[in-house]
Amino acid sequence: MSRVVITGGAGFIGSRAVVKFLEQDYSVDVVDDFSTGDMESLPAHPRLRVFRHDVSVEEGLEEFVNGADAVVHLAAVSSVPACEKDVKRAFEVNVRGVENLAKACSRAGVERIVFSSTAAVYACGNLLSETSPTNPVSVYGNTKLVAEEMLRCLSEQENLCTTVLRIFNVYGRVRPGRGVYGVVDQFIADALSKGCLKVFGDGSQVRDFIHVDDVAEAVFRAVVNAAGGHQVFNIGSGQGISVADLALLIQASIPARKIEVINLPARPADIRYSVADVSKAFKHLGFKPRFNLKTYIEQRTRGW
Repeated sequence: MSRVVITGGAGFIGSRAVVKFLEQDYSVDVVDDFSTGDMESLPAHPRLRVFRHDVSVEEGLEEFVNGADAVVHLAAVSSVPACEKDVKRAFEVNVRGVENLAKACSRAGVERIVFSSTAAVYACGNLLSETSPTNPVSVYGNTKLVAEEMLRCLSEQENLCTTVLRIFNVYGRVRPGRGVYGVVDQFIADALSKGCLKVFGDGSQVRDFIHVDDVAEAVFRAVVNAAGGHQVFNIGSGQGISVADLALLIQASIPARKIEVINLPARPADIRYSVADVSKAFKHLGFKPRFNLKTYIEQRTRGW
């Protein structure tokens, strides 16, 4: 029986990755500091163990990863505003935490690490491939890019197989009373509860939205199918939609109710275009997104 350790496993993406690995008969250990993770998001399962630990604390990490076939590193300060508000903490977790974990894996003889990065490492451009220029404009994007480079170096020095997943805009959180994640689910929640949608700027900024269960599938395939050395993959839907068109899509899905769109001042340095070229992930990981954004919105808003 294979064993995988998932840091941040009680979080939005992590909890879905846990379910995916359990479904594939893995034994799963979750390491999470529960600053944003939720124990209730995890299933009760005989092959699941949960440990409370902060990855920015090096002591104890080697014990958690010892004997694992792979480590999936999802733990992070992933909120862009939170990173801007506390830069020191962002670097402690998003950079130092990666270094701590990689070195613990090296000492414990764990050869495979899958790391969740972000599309925020890219500069603005057209369809983004893994070789597109990087030029993050946020603290969050910068911490992830530094961590990527650190993993690349450690891969060579410590003989680790390191796979970086640059994840685009994730949607799919439906937990009443537990908040939402990302603009898609925030828009749906606001439309249903407040009858309005708040759009920054004119809404012409284009995004690539991918369902959280597709991301969990990509994480699993990265563990199972990734080759050796250091590799980087985009994980998105490969389809772009503007924020303004997303608002129109949600309005159209609730025809019995008037949904007002409120335009707020544009956010500084907001990326104008971010859509993934996912051909490399398809070729090397066999990854192909299954979920459709329009269908998801229609299902979430059905009944209004």
